[in-house]
Amino acid sequence: MPHDQVTAEVRSLINGYDPEGLLGMGAPEDEYESEVGDLAALVHAGQEITAAAVSSVWNRWFNVSPNWTTRHPSQVGEVAAALDRLRAGR
Repeated sequence: MPHDQVTAEVRSLINGYDPEGLLGMGAPEDEYESEVGDLAALVHAGQEITAAAVSSVWNRWFNVSPNWTTRHPSQVGEVAAALDRLRAGR
């Protein structure tokens, strides 16, 4: 799967969750672009994507507590599973 397509899929996934509630407050659709880029890189790296890997990326950009990873760990797991399916299907 081309890099642009993976990035679009990851962006759609993350924006659908709006993990920090920023889009709901009127932030632009590219608000999570840095996180999306790092998560897309995980998909392209080809290794299994775990909740810990997603949390690591998220915590690098949102290094405040609590953030999405601590407030909604089950969602982090859902995102990791979706990214891993994307990785396996590319």
